[in-house]
Amino acid sequence: MTEDLMGVSSHFKKSENPNRLIEEKRAENNLREIPYVLIPVWQIKIRERFGISVDREIAEYIVLAAHERGTWRRQRAVRKIEKIFLSRGETKEESSKKARQVVDLAVGTPER
Repeated sequence: MTEDLMGVSSHFKKSENPNRLIEEKRAENNLREIPYVLIPVWQIKIRERFGISVDREIAEYIVLAAHERGTWRRQRAVRKIEKIFLSRGETKEESSKKARQVVDLAVGTPER
């Protein structure tokens, strides 16, 4: 990168939109780099092990929580599943409770 007279690198001057930079950075760190074949496998696994049928949308977040390290990924999965339940007409309390139960059953509780 070259610097102009003001000391600002030309790379940052060319890309005037900071939202675009953030969007590009997030695309690089995409959480969906898991093989999609795992989603139906986890749906079957959850159905056989716990007797719960989850749809593909919920199973995606369970797979992400199970295969990524860190508790924040688990918390993110709980929030996303909670939003799915909310959009399907559940109350805030019910959706929160169900989302935590589903993730706890499938992934387990975080280690302390």
